[in-house]
Amino acid sequence: MDRAGLFSIGTIGKMFHLSVSSLRHYEAIGLLTPEYIDPESGYRYYSTRQFEVLNTIRYLRALDMPLQEISDFMENRDVERMEEKLLQQKRAVMEKQKRLKCIEQK
Repeated sequence: MDRAGLFSIGTIGKMFHLSVSSLRHYEAIGLLTPEYIDPESGYRYYSTRQFEVLNTIRYLRALDMPLQEISDFMENRDVERMEEKLLQQKRAVMEKQKRLKCIEQK
């Protein structure tokens, strides 16, 4: 297979500030499958078509959203449902901030 336009797992990790082990975990749970896996070496390659998914995962993980919820969104792509999930996550983050402030004040 011609690997032009494909990026190795290490390159993708650097580009998106993700560890190789995270990318392998995403593959294992079905969240992000490499575009191509070399049958001889087992090396994983990703395409530019997957950049949107990678950016979405990074953004939602930065919001501390669980991988299962990210996977659910990626499978359904329901904007209203995602808005609901983001609001829930915002509430969870705000609650965590409150708890941390209480701890800091003690």
